[in-house]
Amino acid sequence: MKATTLPFWLTTVACFALAVAAQPSDLVAARNVWRRAALADYEYGYRKYCECHPDTPPETIVTVRNREIVRVRHRPVDSTNEVPAKAGSEHYYWTIDELFELIDSAQRRGAAVRASYDAERGFPTEIHIDYDKNAIGDELDVVLTTLSPLTR
Repeated sequence: MKATTLPFWLTTVACFALAVAAQPSDLVAARNVWRRAALADYEYGYRKYCECHPDTPPETIVTVRNREIVRVRHRPVDSTNEVPAKAGSEHYYWTIDELFELIDSAQRRGAAVRASYDAERGFPTEIHIDYDKNAIGDELDVVLTTLSPLTR
């Protein structure tokens, strides 16, 4: 390794280590960071991977006002068009607080759970749950794509 590349390499490794250290590593820590963020109004997007959409699931965009879901729509891959979710179906979707409950409930049930959390606001960025390692199709794989605070 050249002497001129060593400082760059060390700086890169140090930055990566700081980023990993800054990310909440468990549910309780991440939930506390999310609570301190105190977002009651926000919009987030996610992709839910399943057998029906193994590689290219549509993005689901959820609008939350006063900690309640007020709007849901779907955006197919490679499209800017949005399709509204069926009226009255909001209960099928999650707020960020409900995603934390989903993770907590799965852990308490003994499911295999892997989750990653945003370093700044604590919300889950990836959730992978396998409720039964011997069953096929019971897994839940959700990857958040965006989260934006909304003004009142």
